[in-house]
This record gives sequence, C-alpha cells and structure tokens, in this order.
Amino acid sequence: MPDVSAFARRLQRPMATALACAGLLLPALPARAIPEAEALRKLSVVPVFILTSPEGTPLPIQRDNGLVLPMYLEPARAQKELEMFRKSNPSVQARVLPVPLNIANEKVAEINSKLKDKKLLAPVIVNEDDFARAVQMLKRQGVSEKDISEGLSVPVFFSKPFITVNTPKGTKAVFFLSYADAERAAARLKDTKVELLAADITVALQQMVQQQQDAFVFYPTQAFFELMQQPAAGGKGAVKAPAAAPR
Repeated sequence: MPDVSAFARRLQRPMATALACAGLLLPALPARAIPEAEALRKLSVVPVFILTSPEGTPLPIQRDNGLVLPMYLEPARAQKELEMFRKSNPSVQARVLPVPLNIANEKVAEINSKLKDKKLLAPVIVNEDDFARAVQMLKRQGVSEKDISEGLSVPVFFSKPFITVNTPKGTKAVFFLSYADAERAAARLKDTKVELLAADITVALQQMVQQQQDAFVFYPTQAFFELMQQPAAGGKGAVKAPAAAPR
C-alpha cells in the first residue's frame, strides 16, 4: 500500500493547482501507475447535479466574463438552484440531471472546444461544512493560508494509515469526498486508530498516477448510493457500501 506519511508530507508543500473550473487537468508526471484518463474515471462514483433542459442540454448562468455551470455534489442544493432558476426564467423548462463527475468534466471540455468568444466555467459546489473542515485540517497539517486559498477547491479526506476497501481489482486505499463518510469508516475499525487528514482532489488524482501500482479509489458519495437504489439503477438495495478496513 502507498506510504501515507510521504503523502502527508507533500501537503506541507504548496498545494496542487486547484481543480480547474473548466476541467480536471493533471500535469505531466513520471512513472505513472495508471493513465490520467483512468484516474479520472475513478470519479464515476461521484455524481454531480446540474441544471439542464428536458433534453439534457446544460443551462449555464450568463456572467460578464463567460458562462458558469455550477455542478453540485448535493442534490438538495441543486434543487434549490432549480427553484430559483424557474422563478427567474418562468418560460424556460429545466430539470436537475445527475452526471458522473468524470463525464461532466468531458462534456465541459467538449463545450469549451466549440466556444470561441466565451468559456464555460463549471465549478464543483461542495458541502460547506466539509470545505470548512478541510481548511481547519490543512492548517493543522502545516499548509499555509495562502496555499489553501489558492489550492483548495474540492476537498477529499483520507487517513493515516490509509483506510482501505476490497475491490474486484484488489485492496485499495480510499479517498472520501465527505468527512462524515471518512469518520464513519474510521469508527468501524477494530483495534486500529487512524488520523484523518485532508487534501484537494487534484492532489488525490496526482497521487493516483504517481504510485507504481493502481492503489487508490474514491469512496462513492451518498448521492451515488441513492441513485443506485432507484429502480432505473437496478432496484432498491441493489448497491451496498463496501466494508472499510486499514491495511
């Protein structure tokens, strides 16, 4: 398994560039365990919720410097945005559409490739409590306020030693998008105490491609499990959270 101590030390250096609004882009790195595209596909268990037309066309917000398409991790916040949108645009039909984050990223990049005068920005809107918690944790980890301000966009949580899950491809260390999920996984451990730490999602993605082995996964969000339990996704109870244990 990867060395969490070495990973934690990396966070004391300037944090990786924040998650780009127009797409998740990784710098060139040597000795990749997996290609960038495969690392990004691991985000398929992280749905984001966006406003679209009934046909699925994104409905971005017009801003002075371009177009903005908020991508919400929480469906409830997307629904509130939908209500405000309908009040401001009563003649426009709209809905909330869940899209895996990796697919959403590809669509944003595709749209931007066709735009000439403007760019579509698609920030991921995270849980406010998780963001505040990550800021506190990063400060304790020795990251400066400046680096946090410039480098924290979408927080992820992990542990020392790493919490792991068993997958069809072997045991993998886990990054959580929710502090509550990380805390619950840590509480289920027996005879092992772990320290919870925070990072930006770009740091997690970089760590995935830097390891000599395919060693990491993202833990599915609560929204992912709820979507999988809907009839169209295989029926209620079709998906269960994997057990977590440190290795």
